[in-house]
Amino acid sequence: MKIVKRISIILIFFTFKSNSANCQDVINPIEAIKEEKEFIYGIDNRRTHINGQSALIYGLYVGIGYGGKLRFKGGISLTPTEKGKNIDNLTEIKKNQLFFVTLGEEFDYLIYKKIRLTAYLQSGIGYNYFRKIDAISKIEISKGKDIIVPLEIGTHIGYDILPWFRLKLGGGWRFVRPEYSTELSGYYIKTGCYFNSKLFFDTFKKKK
Repeated sequence: MKIVKRISIILIFFTFKSNSANCQDVINPIEAIKEEKEFIYGIDNRRTHINGQSALIYGLYVGIGYGGKLRFKGGISLTPTEKGKNIDNLTEIKKNQLFFVTLGEEFDYLIYKKIRLTAYLQSGIGYNYFRKIDAISKIEISKGKDIIVPLEIGTHIGYDILPWFRLKLGGGWRFVRPEYSTELSGYYIKTGCYFNSKLFFDTFKKKK
């Protein structure tokens, strides 16, 4: 949780600094949606924890972007291996494996020079495939699947190394419903990069 707090402090710092430095860089989502459309796709992995155990949720998405500032996307997310060490009275362990489809948006609400702040919202629906195991004998007691409805909310920061290459860092919280699945809620952290292949090739064509 210390890492999450540090990321939050950094994001808040850049938000206030950018706002005070140049308020005209705040983006209007209505204006952004009027800009040129583009097809987008990518990887949507995030570091998290499930029942107190560190985990990585893997994801893929496709969607539509507007002017490089507003993006709507759909995809799939999953944990390829079982995660979780929820022990009930030291006798029972619950292992979880998630799979869900997602719909989400990313909006670059503030751009200042090479820095941009992004609001992230993503919801989904799917299943948690679980197994309950005896903590002593390691024998499987029961197994099943529950419907889950995850909702992820966060803020990300990006820094443009080149016009077509950007480093990204962000974090937020994942809420999971219905009530019986709230134990799967938790923070998430994203680190990665953005590569615009169209802009990359256009840049080199102009140079030639």
